[in-house]
Order: sequence, then C-alpha cells, then structure tokens
Amino acid sequence: MSDNISNNKKKQLLFRLLGVIALLIIVNIAAYRWYAQLDLTRDKKYSTTAATHQFLKSLKGKVHVTVFLKGKNIPAAFKNLSVSTEEMLKTFSNNSDQRVTYDFIDPTEGNDTAVLGTLARYHITGYPVTISSEGGGSEQKMVYAWALVSYKPDNGAPGRSMPVFLQETNSMILSKTILSRSEMLLEYNLANTILKLQKDQQDFVAYLTGNGEIFSPEIASLFSTVGSQYGLDTVNLQSQPSLNPQRYKAVIINRPFLAFSELDQFKIDQYIMNGGKVIFAIDAVKASIDSFRTKETFMAMPVDLQLNDMLFHYGVRINNDLVLDAAASEGIPVNSEGSAQPKMFPWSYFPILQPGAAGHPISKNLDGVFARFASSIDISKSNDKIKKTALLTTSAYSKTEGAPAAIMFKTILDAPNPATFTKKNLPVAVLLEGAFTSAFNGQYSNEVADYMKANNLILKPAAPATGKILVLSDADILLNEISEEEQRPMEMGVYRFKKSYRYDNITFLQNALTYLIDEQNLLAAREKSFENRILDPKRIEAEKSQWQLIAIVVPVLLVGLLALIYTYLRKRKYTGK
Repeated sequence: MSDNISNNKKKQLLFRLLGVIALLIIVNIAAYRWYAQLDLTRDKKYSTTAATHQFLKSLKGKVHVTVFLKGKNIPAAFKNLSVSTEEMLKTFSNNSDQRVTYDFIDPTEGNDTAVLGTLARYHITGYPVTISSEGGGSEQKMVYAWALVSYKPDNGAPGRSMPVFLQETNSMILSKTILSRSEMLLEYNLANTILKLQKDQQDFVAYLTGNGEIFSPEIASLFSTVGSQYGLDTVNLQSQPSLNPQRYKAVIINRPFLAFSELDQFKIDQYIMNGGKVIFAIDAVKASIDSFRTKETFMAMPVDLQLNDMLFHYGVRINNDLVLDAAASEGIPVNSEGSAQPKMFPWSYFPILQPGAAGHPISKNLDGVFARFASSIDISKSNDKIKKTALLTTSAYSKTEGAPAAIMFKTILDAPNPATFTKKNLPVAVLLEGAFTSAFNGQYSNEVADYMKANNLILKPAAPATGKILVLSDADILLNEISEEEQRPMEMGVYRFKKSYRYDNITFLQNALTYLIDEQNLLAAREKSFENRILDPKRIEAEKSQWQLIAIVVPVLLVGLLALIYTYLRKRKYTGK
C-alpha cells in the first residue's frame, strides 16, 4: 500500500516537473515571437512617441538595421549606447509588427571584406579607443558608432540604404554627457532616416537669389547640410513669376543686402499663403570682425531691406540693433605683452544662443548655437491666431546697441560689466505658426495688380492653418567660416579660433527644415530628456561604511531568518507540535 502511495507521489512530482518545463518553453517561445515591454521609467526612456509609433505602424516596406557598435571590452559609455540602441530597435520592431529587423556586427572581428567594403562605400569611420588586452596590457581598437538602415519598398522598387551616426558629438573629446545625449536622440535619428528612405520622391528646398543674398564659400556647409536631406535649387526671385509650394516645400532667404521690391514681397507672401514654408535669415546690421584687419574701429551700419512691414504683419520685427551677451559669448584672441600665445577675451557681440524657455523640439537639447553680430527681434502681442515661439535667445545678462554703432577693438580688453546688461533672453530666432493673412489682402499697388493680370494670378487672402515661418535676426547662424590656414570652408557652427568644437548650428538648421517640411511630426522625439541620476559624492563618502554593512549583513540575516522559519514549519508538520 505504501509503495503505491510512493509511486503516485513520484508520478505527481514528475507531471508537475514536466508541466513547469512545458510552461517555461511556451513562455519563452511567446516572448521570442511577441516582444512586449512595460516602460516604468519616469522619463519614458524605452518608449517611442506617438508620432514615431504611428509612423512605424504604417511602414510601406521592410527595414533592416545593421549596427556596427559591437565588440569585446569596448568602453562602458559605448556599451551603454549599444544596449540602448538594441532596446530601441526592439521597440521599433514591436511597433512595426516585425517589419523592422536588425543585427549587430563587429567590423574589427574576422576581417570580413564584405563588411569593410560596406564601411568604405558609406564613408563610415571608426573612433579609436584604448581597451584592456587579454595579456593584461592595453591596446587600441576602433569603435564604430554607426548603423546602416536599409529599406525595401513593398511596391517592388529598388531598395536603398543610408548610414546613421549614433553618436551625437560637438567635440573631438568624448564624454559621458555626449553619449548620454546620443541615447536621448536615438529614436529621432533612426526614425528620421527610415522616413527619408521611405519617400518615393525627394522634397526640394529653394535658396533664393536676386536680392544680394550671399553666394560664396560661406554657404558651403549650408548647401552640404540641406543637400544631404533634400533636393536643393537656387532660384532667382526676379526671374520667377511665382514660387510654387508644390515644387519647393521650403524657401531659404539668407543674408540679402538689396531691398525687396513690392513685387518681390508679393511673390514671397503668396508663396506663404499657398502653403509654402520660409526661413528668413536676415542681417539687420552690417558688421564683420574682419574689419579689424585694417582699422581698430569700424561702423556697424543698419540695413533696410523693406521687409519689416511684411514681417510685422506676420508677427515679428527685426530691430536695427546689435545684441550683446555678458554671460554666454565666444572670445577673440589678443596678443598681450609678455605672453607668447594670444589670450582669449570674451566678445559680447558673439553670443552663444540658448534654447528658448518653451522647450520646442527644434531647439530642445541643443548645446548652444553660435551667432555673430545678431540683432534683437520684437514679437507682436497682437493676433492671437498666430503662435509665436522664441526658439533661440541670449542669456539673462544681455543688452542692445542701436545702429549705427562704433565697434572698437580696444573694448575687447574691457571685461563686461553685468550690471549694465539689464535685458533678459532677447529673441534671435522666432517661429511663427498658424493661418497667416496676406500682407497684400485689399491693399496693393497698380504695379502688383498689373503683374497679377499679366501672369493670370489670383490673390490668395490667407494661408492654411499649417503655415510656418522661421525668422532669424543673424544670417551668420547659417553660414560657415573659412579656415585661414587651409583656405577651405569649415563646418557651420565651428569658430575659426576654436576649431576643436562645433556648436549646434547644423542641428538647428536640420531640425528647422524637418519641422517645416515633415508632416509626420517625428521631431517630437527630440523633446525626450533623460535625467542623469548622479549620486552625491559627499554622501557616498560619509555613508559608505553604513551601506556596505547593510549590503553584506542584511541579506545574510534574511537568509538565516528564512532558514529558521522553514525549519520550524517542517518540524511542526512532521512532529505535530
């Protein structure tokens, strides 16, 4: 009888064991095929925005992402970026119903000629790092913080690929802050690349000429930046009867120095009323640091482009003044007595602009935008139907100087007195959004009337509700400097006297164009902000022994307590006491 009971218990145990194993297998298969996650982080680090989620749900093709950020013993910051990239791609795959797939490759392993060929074809370069070698010493290794996104359309069209740089960087010296910022922007950088690949036709941007707009090597970086994402045409405003928003999604008006006639303004106005987006990059004051090469004082002169009435009708006015910033500005090197090397002195006329208080996705998470001889912008408080957002501003210690203004070299040596900088956060870049009304609605000259009749044009009195205009009061934001040693264009945002660092001018332009043109609103992903939860070093030092004791003793006590409880329950069960 006892043998039968024993056999039954063994069978029950065996069935339970087999049931647990079967359950584990089913759970693992389900987890592999149907990936899901619950993001409990405060800043939603492992979730995508609603716009990205919807975009991935509606993909019109299959996407494969090859990530080259892999390898043994790579630095912890790169390892974290690699893990974050994998987590983001898992989320992309889940949101797209597995239409997004991915793999990780170490380009330094195996000397694979196909992989090396791919790196060369897409100009993917590595970053040298020092790692621990197996022999106990150290060695140099190349780390590739890149991914290659490949897209194959469902309609049978040829597939296409584009590389993505996963590492956001302004400096040649990497830091945890830079790599943490890279993690924040993973969603946007990957989703935006997929969006570009999915488009059957390239969007075009027009660079206007005809009013003395700058057309020299200083726009090389601008053309390279815009041309890498969009088709780019130069368009003479006077030679066009009208600007077609179906052909050109956006228009850039960059540093004109000749006044705009009424017909010029009419063409721009009607382009906006028909749904076109415009970036005005205007120098309201003409000034250049190169004037110091020949004289110690030069005059900064106002420029009248006849645009202020039209711009004020839309919601802003660019003032004929210069903004000075005592707290955030670049410097100028000056040779001082007794010193072999020039000393950098802060130059208040070269402000480092910061994102506006609104936290708009165009400017959020930017690490400063470099400006030179910028002007202030007045924002009209009338017309509540137009949303006005200050994207870039000076610091809380600012002031203005009206033009004409004498700019003297000797003032470089004078330290700024914060007490005289009484203005705060002066706008230098303002975004206007809404249903603009035409500046010519019911009021235009006979010349405009004749022009409309001759070209069969009908005045459109108002823009759609999605109208957008970006106004910059410093064209230098979109220009690059020329390297004096090599006589070639540098990147936008690189200062000639600080070549190891690049301000976020390029990113600002890219974000602005994406926001103006992109109807998917993927730029919302740039609003993500991860909080660095850094431990207090003073508390660590003071409470180190206490927490070490807790970490060692408490688990041992808990195990001992559980053992006592288990022994007591077992004894009670079999003794009946």
